[in-house]
Amino acid sequence: MRRRFAGCSCTWILAMALLFFIGSDLAPERAAEAAVAGKIRVGVIYSLTGTGAPTGKTQLDGALLAIKEVNKQGGLVVGGKRVQVEAVVRDDETKADVGIRRYRELLADGINVIVSGTFADISTALNQQAKAGDSFVMVTNGIEEKVFRKDEKAPYFLSSLGAVDAIGRICADYVAKTYKPKRVILCLPDYAYGHGAFTGAMQVFGSRYPDIKVSVVWTPVGTPDFTPYIIKIMEAKPDVVMMGQWGTDAIEIVKQAYELGLAKHTRVFFNSLNASLTLGMPPEALDGVTIGVWLYHDLSAFKDKDPATVKAVEELNAAWRAEYGAAPDVMAVYAYIGMKETLRAISLAGSTDPAKMYKALMDNPQFMSVKGPAYWRVDGRPFYTYAKFIATGKGAAERDDKWDWCHVFDAYKGEELALPLKDMGY
Repeated sequence: MRRRFAGCSCTWILAMALLFFIGSDLAPERAAEAAVAGKIRVGVIYSLTGTGAPTGKTQLDGALLAIKEVNKQGGLVVGGKRVQVEAVVRDDETKADVGIRRYRELLADGINVIVSGTFADISTALNQQAKAGDSFVMVTNGIEEKVFRKDEKAPYFLSSLGAVDAIGRICADYVAKTYKPKRVILCLPDYAYGHGAFTGAMQVFGSRYPDIKVSVVWTPVGTPDFTPYIIKIMEAKPDVVMMGQWGTDAIEIVKQAYELGLAKHTRVFFNSLNASLTLGMPPEALDGVTIGVWLYHDLSAFKDKDPATVKAVEELNAAWRAEYGAAPDVMAVYAYIGMKETLRAISLAGSTDPAKMYKALMDNPQFMSVKGPAYWRVDGRPFYTYAKFIATGKGAAERDDKWDWCHVFDAYKGEELALPLKDMGY
């Protein structure tokens, strides 16, 4: 009896020791290896319903195409084994609280690599959730610059687009230099995205162009009727109005501004638009409007200046049309870039461990993009050669198809894309 009891005790002790060993500091590494034994699961959270749906659905296309291309090439090598990548898709419904729930659900399911981000407030909330350092989060939209500060950013949080403050800085500098206005009105959405753009614009106007009188008109998210705001702008008679709405709000304000004849009273400059939004706008509403675009599928104006970047855009455009029968949408391309770089981080690290993935990108920051050569900064955002492209909207008579909505004629380069690292606390 004693011998049998002793044998059982030894077995029990060995079992407990093994459990302790697995639960020790080596557990995360073993858990990561187990997670990718057959496949790598990457969480994908976008706004597939709600105000952000027009953009979120195209973002999902971009992320899925990046995964498809990697899988077609054989997948990733992790732990000495080649594995396929699987997207686990969730809808944040354009609500920050829902986005947080989806994030937590993915972590509870053992998925700690996440690509996300349609609306800025949701991405900002995910940064807060990721501060424990238990996840690698790549958002692919613009968020307020303060999120990238060393004392604010989660340790393994990145954005393939960067800060919305840059939109304000870039567009304000372009407008001031090009049009030399005496008075400018910023018409911006009253949430994180708009606030960031406002901060960036005021940085430039206040420091470089103090003689320009600048005021702001805030519009609530989900506004069905922009008439009062547009009339207020017309009555103020600014030289330039700089608009920055997003999602369905952008579609509605462009339509209503055209119907009310805003362009007859002032020059209209739209800070940022993309194809998924312009599809909902009548062509005549964009005719002649100056627009900032992060990317466009036709960069023929740069064919002689930068053939490598033009080629990269042409190749992505061909792949996108073959897959979706459409030209790539700019926000979808940022999702594509974000997913590509996330998978590159896994490949370089040979692991899904967030710390190893982040370090791998920081140690190998350079990559080629459809915005020219780029590199990752230690604050989790990339610096692209072309900060932003400048375009004019096309009317119906100028368009070859529904994707041919603008003509890119210039590019904005400069440090305005991101503040110096020392200003970010690094």
